Amino acid sequence: MLSDDTIYVGLLVLSFLFSFLFRKVKHKNVKQWLSTIVGAIIVLAVSGLHIAHPIICTLVNAIFIQFDKRHCHILSFIFTFGYLIFFRMTTYFGIPYPPAHTNLIQMMLTLKLIGLSFEVHDSYIISNQKDTKFDAEKNFKIIDQPSILEIFHYAFCYIGILTGPYIKYRTYWDLFNHHYWKKAAFLNIIFKKVRVIPILIICYLVTMWMFPLNEFYNESFYKSSSLSYRLWYMYTSFFIFRTRLYLGFIFSELICIASGMGAYPAISDPQSGCGPTKNFESLKKDHFEKEEIYNFDCVESIDIMKVETISTVRGATRIWNMTIQYWIAEYIYRRFPIKNFRTLAAFGISALWHGIYTGYYVSLCSVPFYLAVEDIYNKHYRNYANSAGKRILWTFFLYIMKMFQFSFWGCTFQLLYIDLIFKYCQSIYFLPYVIVITMFVFSRFNNLRTS
Repeated sequence: MLSDDTIYVGLLVLSFLFSFLFRKVKHKNVKQWLSTIVGAIIVLAVSGLHIAHPIICTLVNAIFIQFDKRHCHILSFIFTFGYLIFFRMTTYFGIPYPPAHTNLIQMMLTLKLIGLSFEVHDSYIISNQKDTKFDAEKNFKIIDQPSILEIFHYAFCYIGILTGPYIKYRTYWDLFNHHYWKKAAFLNIIFKKVRVIPILIICYLVTMWMFPLNEFYNESFYKSSSLSYRLWYMYTSFFIFRTRLYLGFIFSELICIASGMGAYPAISDPQSGCGPTKNFESLKKDHFEKEEIYNFDCVESIDIMKVETISTVRGATRIWNMTIQYWIAEYIYRRFPIKNFRTLAAFGISALWHGIYTGYYVSLCSVPFYLAVEDIYNKHYRNYANSAGKRILWTFFLYIMKMFQFSFWGCTFQLLYIDLIFKYCQSIYFLPYVIVITMFVFSRFNNLRTS
């Protein structure tokens, strides 16, 4: 029987290859139906009868959008996340647990449907503002009311259905109603991304062979190995974790680029997940100059080199899975009513989106507390260092801490269960927590001494 990873990679490769054929289809309606049918086939192939979950979720959200534009975003958020929790607890209701790949599909569908509801709500609010001048930016943000059929088209589009990236309805609509993708050079971009894949696959397979994750479940790992080895295993587990994710991110970007999804004029400064952010007037032109530059920054999920080399956790989180980060920032962080708890709310919703296992909450909900401490060292020590040498030392210290904390969070994220997480934390003497508390106490003591 094929493993989940084999099926996962196989579907991504097939979707990527199909995208070259998809790009050649010229008729708008044929192109849209083709993207939906292929997406539905993927969902049916990996889900079987469990395809009912995404269908029900899409239908209910479509009804919300049709009948209450003012409150559809709230209704969608409550229902869709509620359904996601139910989806992961179906065995308690006598319903078989869905396959792993269906979980990925439901996760992406949750973001798309809630995001669409927010787009519809925001369009309704902008359209009903009195005495407001409608500039190009506001006109761009207003989307036409999608029908139930159009919502199903968007929900089941094969591009991003399995592993992302998050694609706004506006970006999806532009693929079929504008021809930016025809002007965008894409083969060089694809080549640059493809050449990284063999390196990542080799790193993933070799590390998996040398440091299998099931070692955490062996009693000898805790009784016979040294503290340094147990800490080292934390780093290797996170290395395996992120190389796997890097492969998924790259393939998801390749599918978008090959199909034309997310192409915009560079002059409009497209941002990950968001799309164009300025010079909206340039998007109205029917004919574009030959020398005009286009890019696919709208669907960029990650810059591996930046993530690996940036010195702070805060900086890394902003460029990790960027389209999802945009969704969290736009629909959770900026709209959460209590400003002091926005970061915690953002990471809490992220944990809920990932699942109901304890490991997700132990890892993701620990991040805001470290960020508070990291900000102190970054702003008060590194930025105010009185020599280049001290600044380099503080940068190096923050980088070491970033990798240490990320490796610990990645480890707890994968261990899932509270008893196993506690057992591992006990075996390393809760060092990640001890170090962060020590850093905080030192900063407070130093501030008191200085004052």
